[in-house]
Amino acid sequence: MLATNSPSIGRFDKSFLVHMIKDFFLVLLAVTMLEFTFKAVGVFYNYSMNGATQAQVVADDLAENVRSIMRNEGGPVAARTMYPILQKNWAELGYSVAIVPSDVTIRSIKNGFDFVPAGIPESWPQGEFKEAAVQITAETFCLSCHTEARVGDVLGTVIVHNYLERDFAIWFEQIRLAAGFALAKIMLHSVLLFLILRARMEPLLRLRSVVSNLSKAYSALDQRAEIRTEDEFGALAYDLNIFLDRINRLIAELNQVLLRVVAVNDDIVTVQSDLRGQIDRVVTGVRRLERDAMMAAKREPRLSDDWFKAIRTAVQALDDKLAQAGEIPQAGELLEALRTVVGHAETQLETSEKVFERLAAVGDDTENLRGAMAEMTRLEERMKTIIETGGTLVRRLQPEVGQVV
Repeated sequence: MLATNSPSIGRFDKSFLVHMIKDFFLVLLAVTMLEFTFKAVGVFYNYSMNGATQAQVVADDLAENVRSIMRNEGGPVAARTMYPILQKNWAELGYSVAIVPSDVTIRSIKNGFDFVPAGIPESWPQGEFKEAAVQITAETFCLSCHTEARVGDVLGTVIVHNYLERDFAIWFEQIRLAAGFALAKIMLHSVLLFLILRARMEPLLRLRSVVSNLSKAYSALDQRAEIRTEDEFGALAYDLNIFLDRINRLIAELNQVLLRVVAVNDDIVTVQSDLRGQIDRVVTGVRRLERDAMMAAKREPRLSDDWFKAIRTAVQALDDKLAQAGEIPQAGELLEALRTVVGHAETQLETSEKVFERLAAVGDDTENLRGAMAEMTRLEERMKTIIETGGTLVRRLQPEVGQVV
């Protein structure tokens, strides 16, 4: 799998069209080479199966040619002229031939025509071959020249060599011409394939253009691929449009969610403003009450513990004096009243201290509440930032929907 940042992505030499043309060219070239190879195998197989038969057919034909020459008057003289021509003709057809005269023929021609017949000498090239031989026997018309022969005697032997090299030479000549036509045909087919692919891939190229535009940062999602064909490219464009419609519906739903969040945020801001005003009034009132209480406490100085201790000591001393002097009802009642006043003063002082402590605690709580409201304000600011970011994203992706955010 290629890396997403691979520099080879999108290069012209990496395009599908270039790969297709190159693969098509190589496949056709391989098929042509395979065809030539099969033909070579066929040549070898035909030689193995029919090479000897072909050589035998040539030998029979050559023997019949020799008989035809001998039927003419002056046959041996004509043979001296015709044999080189026969040798050349069969050599051009790829066969090596030889005509070997027998001893009776040599004696007869030497005595009758005063020369030694050579026939076609045996001159065999190197290589694999199939051989065929035909003996030429004397007939009645042959005895006029072959005076020492009798009917049925062997006058000579026709030998034919059919070489494998000859078949491969013919094969090579054929493929040399066919290879030129095949290469021209491959080039023509490649050009035709290029034109066909370019025409058939036009929907894919348009689809690629749409996807490329969609892949750009903050591009709008209102683009749609044109559906001009009913093949796989048309189906792909149709599926892409459906996918984009789904994304747009999701964006529209996101926009609705953002609208509801905006409404909730507005409600929070309204409630927060009212609550902030109420809290400010409560905090101000509590602090004012606390300050007034503290000022009142300053205006009415607090009785110290030493003062209460001195009063208790004086009351106790007075009680002792009264006990020594005898019970005096008025003094006892005065003493009890004095104790009661002192006790009430102590109780009221303790109650005032507790009230001040609770009042201070309430003031601290209101200060903490004010801090919570400040934190809520910061949270509202962050929510507003999120809403603005979401709205910007919606406007970038789908401008006509994003206008409502």
